[in-house]
Amino acid sequence: MDLKDPVTPLAMVVGPTRPAPSVLERLGDPAPPLTDPEFIAEFGRCLSRLRTLVGSTTASVAVVPGTGTNGMESIVVSLLRPGVPVLVASTGMWGDRWREICLRHQVPVHAPRFPVGRAPDPVLLEKLLSRGHYQALLVAHVDSSSGVRADLPELARLARQSDALCLVDGVSAIGAEHIELDAWGLDVYLGGPPKGLAGPPGLATFALSERAVRRLGERDWTPGSYSLDLAPWLPVMAATERGEFGYFQSPAGNLVLALSEALRLALAEGREARVGRHMALRDRLHEGLAELGVKLLAAEPAERANGVTVCVVPEGMREEEFLGAVAAEGVLLPGGTFSALGNRTFRVGHLGTVTDADITRTLAAVRAGLRSSGRNR
Repeated sequence: MDLKDPVTPLAMVVGPTRPAPSVLERLGDPAPPLTDPEFIAEFGRCLSRLRTLVGSTTASVAVVPGTGTNGMESIVVSLLRPGVPVLVASTGMWGDRWREICLRHQVPVHAPRFPVGRAPDPVLLEKLLSRGHYQALLVAHVDSSSGVRADLPELARLARQSDALCLVDGVSAIGAEHIELDAWGLDVYLGGPPKGLAGPPGLATFALSERAVRRLGERDWTPGSYSLDLAPWLPVMAATERGEFGYFQSPAGNLVLALSEALRLALAEGREARVGRHMALRDRLHEGLAELGVKLLAAEPAERANGVTVCVVPEGMREEEFLGAVAAEGVLLPGGTFSALGNRTFRVGHLGTVTDADITRTLAAVRAGLRSSGRNR
């Protein structure tokens, strides 16, 4: 009997994304002893690469076990004093999650609503920051539920103008977006390896400005979590970069090795070249979607993320039916996660190792899915 080999589905998801072979190889290595000099040296290189990637020469950096949400909560418990309000510039699910985490830790939140699919309004934020004492401005660089990219240089300027920390969730941005922690004046930039970096899940990365490190040292309260506190990690990471063993909690050794390789590949490609590649793939995808009549949630091209596109489900079609039809063509697309929009959006992830051929295959599957859903309707 003549049987064809099944075609491997193409997962155009926000994460986890497809790792390079060399990253998978490191991921498959046994976790080394924590005191192994070779492991410590590679961990140190990993930290140095992370600092370079986020555009800093002075930031304190850390790579710790956990998810992106763990990382967000670590920032809140480590740097935000309970009882003192913060301002959250929410553009979707992840801005809302900043709010929920803060409230769990007794940090009052003011979270103004912006039009769906639009970046935070700096004029409104400046007015709010000038009217009250906020200890921090929290924002998602890219919110994967809306596909919106925030204007970090401007938001960081406004925060510093009001002596507020600028704390950034960059989980869906790092590795695909331009980041200049020093030049922009960001205070904390949180990253997640399994998206734009095409690294391993299970780690959170942090880059902290000198001002943020000073705030850690000046705390006059006890954080509400022991394991999520960033302060004990910083001397451990500094020791690691010196080639010395330090300990707070056990790092996930093979994940660190895989992340170090993913960072090496990103820097070998070049920071600007990597961002440019993601922009070119995004633009080609958006042009193809426009030809198919698929609308994007992010209204302004300048506010659209490089690696995540959120689309409006065509009128008269159901999200589940449409995505099922696309999956039948061999391409897996995730549904929407912006709760305010229900099941009226779907997403395309074009992060990490995605290629031009992947964009071509995705557009062909969307075209076929539209035809199939239209016939069924």
